[in-house]
Amino acid sequence: MGALMTDPVAPGSPLSRVPPWANVHLSHAAVQRVAELAGVDVLHIKGPATDVSLRQGMHRSSDVDVLVRPAHLERLLAELAAHGWTPFTGFDEGSPFGHAANFAHASWCLADVHRRLPGPRADPSAVFDRLWRDHGVAQIAHQPCPVPSLAGQVLVQTLHAARSHGSERSDAWLLCGDELQAETRHLAAELQATTAFAAGIGELDEHRGAPDHALWSFWSRADGDRLDEWTGRIRAAKGWTARLRVLRQALRVNRTHLALRLGREPNRGEVLREQFARIRLAGAGLRRRMGATKAGERR
Repeated sequence: MGALMTDPVAPGSPLSRVPPWANVHLSHAAVQRVAELAGVDVLHIKGPATDVSLRQGMHRSSDVDVLVRPAHLERLLAELAAHGWTPFTGFDEGSPFGHAANFAHASWCLADVHRRLPGPRADPSAVFDRLWRDHGVAQIAHQPCPVPSLAGQVLVQTLHAARSHGSERSDAWLLCGDELQAETRHLAAELQATTAFAAGIGELDEHRGAPDHALWSFWSRADGDRLDEWTGRIRAAKGWTARLRVLRQALRVNRTHLALRLGREPNRGEVLREQFARIRLAGAGLRRRMGATKAGERR
């Protein structure tokens, strides 16, 4: 990942003197220019890439979010590096879904490069192809930027809300009419994202038999614990190889997150302590689960 950066915004940099909302717009344009130089397809998502009819008031984003065509990922990363973008968090460390990596720049805000979207169970290349098929163009800082269709924008925002532990709602879903809602439901089904989408609009209980129900139950509510998360991730994984990979991730300390919390690279002792803390936390969750089961049996 390179050297750890605890503050991507340097004091006195252009970013520190530009209003955050304006820098987000300019940063979208900068990333789009990099993509064009590399001959890479990207879709700008969320923030100013969302149509004004689908958001309430001014956007609140603080970084750039782009979804890259999976086959173009390495070209984009190389071109970003050539233009001064440095890794902030990697794909494996950036989120439990491993879907995005963050890149920092001395002049621009953070860029969140998505190699896939959390939610769809279809192949990431097929997901990108489908979203690209009917994409539009938005003018962001006077730069033409490819964006998903209106239904795609509603879907992306709803999937984002679905993993907010209930702290966010999908304004886009609430603001669109019946016809666009129907289009979005159909698109979610095409991308095999029905369960995650249902979690974002409050209909998750209708999908209790889905393999990813437990996963999205954890991400869409506020009272889950890490045992719920890992149980859901294992159930949602396709095949034993994927399930074993999830199990290994559950047991491994995320050194990047630990370093960000400490403000420096952790030493061996700190990593070991974090490892034992994870095991104790898992054990406590398992004991609570067993206690709740026994209490239910007594009733």
